[in-house]
Amino acid sequence: MRRSGARDLVPLRAASGLPPDPQARTEARLRHGWLLVVGPALVNHTRLLRVSRGTLVVGCWQPQFIPNLRKAADAVWPQVQERLLRLWKLKMNSMEIVPCDPPDPEKPPRERREPDAFKAVLDLLRTRQKG
Repeated sequence: MRRSGARDLVPLRAASGLPPDPQARTEARLRHGWLLVVGPALVNHTRLLRVSRGTLVVGCWQPQFIPNLRKAADAVWPQVQERLLRLWKLKMNSMEIVPCDPPDPEKPPRERREPDAFKAVLDLLRTRQKG
């Protein structure tokens, strides 16, 4: 027997706004927590490009940093690997540092004017008194 409202149901994955592909979801989670992955010193110089077969592909847009980042990545990989496993339950095998373009400059947030709740209540009371 089928319920009458069953056609209005939406899969949780679609309602959550997460990407449908598991790899895309993993990348979205890592991008969201990138500061926790690479730390405060590298967060402004690197970004996650992709996750490919258990390898984090990390882009750096400052060519002078790439050789040192590659050496540092080899040295700190066990700590990063443990952090990924502990925080996101992700088992990664390696990290690759590659050159990339800088990210697009962020658009300044538009100033949103919050409606004044007190003014809205006063206006409502005034309209009720008039009517």
